[in-house]
Amino acid sequence: RLKFEPSVGGLENSDGCACGCRLFFSLHYHNLARYLFITLAFAGLLSTGWFGIPLIPQYFVSDQINIVTGIFTLFSALGTIWGVMAYREFTKSIQLVIDARDAARRLDHMIGEYEYKSYNPVTRDYEAGFVPSAPINFWDKEIQVPAWMDKGKYWHMLLRLRGARREVRLIVVKDSDLPFNSGTQNAAVTTREKVNVGETRTLRYTYAVRIPQWLVMNTDRKRFAEGVGGDQLAKLVADLNRKIVAASDEVAEWERQRIRHPWSAMKLRIYLNKSLPLRIVYRQVIKNFPGAKRQRIEETNANLADVKDDELIASLLELASEKGIPRSRIEMLQLLIKFLKYSYARLGLGEGASEYHSFHHSLEVSYMTMHMVPREFQRIRFRPKDYEIALVAALLHDYDPAQPLASHEGFKGPSVARTMQEISRTRILDAYFTMGWEEFANYFREFQSPLSSTQEFATTHPEYVKVAEIPTESMIVETLIWRTDFPFFQQKLAKEMFARLQQELTSRGENAGKTKLLAEILWLADLAVTYMGSDRVRVWDRVTNLYDELSLPKLEAVPRTDAFFADFVEKEPYSTLFERLINNKEFPYVFRKQWNLIYQFFHEGNPSTELNETIANARKMYLRANLEIGMRSGEMLRTMAIDNWSEFFIGMSKDQNEVFKAKSRFSELEPQNASAFWGDTEKLLPAIPDRSIDNFFMVLPEHSAPFTGIESKSSFRSMLTVISKKLTSDGAFRILTDLEKESTEFRELVLLSNEAGLQLATSKGKTYFPKDWHDPEFRHDRNPQIVVLVPN
Repeated sequence: RLKFEPSVGGLENSDGCACGCRLFFSLHYHNLARYLFITLAFAGLLSTGWFGIPLIPQYFVSDQINIVTGIFTLFSALGTIWGVMAYREFTKSIQLVIDARDAARRLDHMIGEYEYKSYNPVTRDYEAGFVPSAPINFWDKEIQVPAWMDKGKYWHMLLRLRGARREVRLIVVKDSDLPFNSGTQNAAVTTREKVNVGETRTLRYTYAVRIPQWLVMNTDRKRFAEGVGGDQLAKLVADLNRKIVAASDEVAEWERQRIRHPWSAMKLRIYLNKSLPLRIVYRQVIKNFPGAKRQRIEETNANLADVKDDELIASLLELASEKGIPRSRIEMLQLLIKFLKYSYARLGLGEGASEYHSFHHSLEVSYMTMHMVPREFQRIRFRPKDYEIALVAALLHDYDPAQPLASHEGFKGPSVARTMQEISRTRILDAYFTMGWEEFANYFREFQSPLSSTQEFATTHPEYVKVAEIPTESMIVETLIWRTDFPFFQQKLAKEMFARLQQELTSRGENAGKTKLLAEILWLADLAVTYMGSDRVRVWDRVTNLYDELSLPKLEAVPRTDAFFADFVEKEPYSTLFERLINNKEFPYVFRKQWNLIYQFFHEGNPSTELNETIANARKMYLRANLEIGMRSGEMLRTMAIDNWSEFFIGMSKDQNEVFKAKSRFSELEPQNASAFWGDTEKLLPAIPDRSIDNFFMVLPEHSAPFTGIESKSSFRSMLTVISKKLTSDGAFRILTDLEKESTEFRELVLLSNEAGLQLATSKGKTYFPKDWHDPEFRHDRNPQIVVLVPN
């Protein structure tokens, strides 16, 4: 990695300083609070007994009580309750953090001690810990993270903190930098920092939140495969993921309050708020209010990708109830979901897993299926039984316990063929549709020995299934699952089994059209849920995780995903079916809105909003924001970025390969002051905010100069007109070309520039282009020249 030491000539117009306001998530202070509240509980208990016991005989003897003593007794009892509940809350908070760290250290004994430094372009210095310093999107290839860190966990934490509507910098540091093991034993530290920016010395505050490395630890099993056995590793990873999620949520909850109320005097308020019994009781009671269940579904719709498994399960079952599935069948679904939850956890694919095909994905597909299946469609009415069958199929469509063992070079995800083998072996569908609740619960119990306790949801007992013939419901579910194989139209076995099962169902008197439609809806829900349940940034993370499972290059995620969309968005009859389903009045608007944004993101490659965000952030962090149009060589732009490290450089090109290669080169820069975008200049350039670019660059060989036809001249003039509006008042458009000054083409360039509001600069100023750079398409018998155009 390239290192650039800060110099006096860096960001002369910026400086940063801490305001001295440091707030801690301190285990030491938590312990003091625990001791305080347990003391309050005992004092309240003694006070209640001391004053309350004499009131009882007094009331029976005289039928009266001392009001003052009664009030004192009441408040003593309330103090006891407050003390006990607050003690429990602070104990739970401490234990969540300690358990997460201990579980992380069991797998990686160095976590929390890794050395890492990041360059901060605002303060012009290196600071301890990881923090993305470039203004580009966090999920872009240029933003590289240490091997021990998980980008998804970092982003989840940052989103939780940003909810406080403040500018937040999340810094991942060593335990000793907090410190965690000594003194106040901090699990997180929030600092309010004052930063002066620009020539006007504009004052703004940023909130730097420092967290330990193990809260964002990379739990990819490949990191630990050599040191721990398969089954044991899966259990350790599943346990760690669950504890990291719980601990990071606890830390985020505390730090959000500190960001919202960053004054030292508010520390007491935050601790009191955590301890109040009314707040604790309210959270439990509110769940049972009449409108709370519908509100919970709306919240799940808005945060489908980030909602916890248990919350998603609650919303899924509530939605199933709304669809008319009887309570008795809901209870059966609860048993099935609990078994799947424990099974996925044992595989390391439970809560907090970063793999694409995790338990959360199966829940998402189930939830989306419930929303996508309408009450009536094409004169086919769907009954509660149909919703239940679709839900069971969605829950089981990726259930493949052999997935980790069968992983090899190539496809690493679940296999529909193995899923169907597992369903046949365990007879789980037959058990679900033929057993009662008690029988089905017993079907999942493991009886090891008379002396040991029974383990719930630990195994299956196919021998308990009494029916010999496969129930019709089981056959419908199998039909639906075969239809989810991907890519279905290239899977010979899946197509054969789907057709065979449909024929069998028709012979049993089932509606083949309804089964086919239900299967296609489940297929569409499986394909589209990732893109409907997330913002474009989280979608990018999940899609690249999927590409990792498929052993495909992540750099192809945009073009391949766009082609993937074409299978069901642009090809008949599925495009019409999909469009009608998502435009149904019963389908949530939030999913439809997300889909439109995500489809645009992948269909256009890189949306203008992504580019604009990068430009806006670059103008805050660097002296200038510069953009090369039609980037021909990422190496040239990289050299310019190295030579001018206090400025930010953006390359824009329609050449995918060059953009991908440039991103790889730019990822080695430090500071990361360059980025590349794949897109059409004519589409992206007009959307850039006016007066936001300091320098435009272009390499213009003579043989490709657009001065030969009326259409090409008009297009070039339009581009120059747009550029004149996007340049800052002292900005310039710099062209490296092999045109001769006396040539007709050069005069044409000057004429078009004048018509577009640009003129030749009297002074060329800073060169920028690398010395002696010679484009391969330049004529070898000429020396390139730099043409500088500035606004009139």
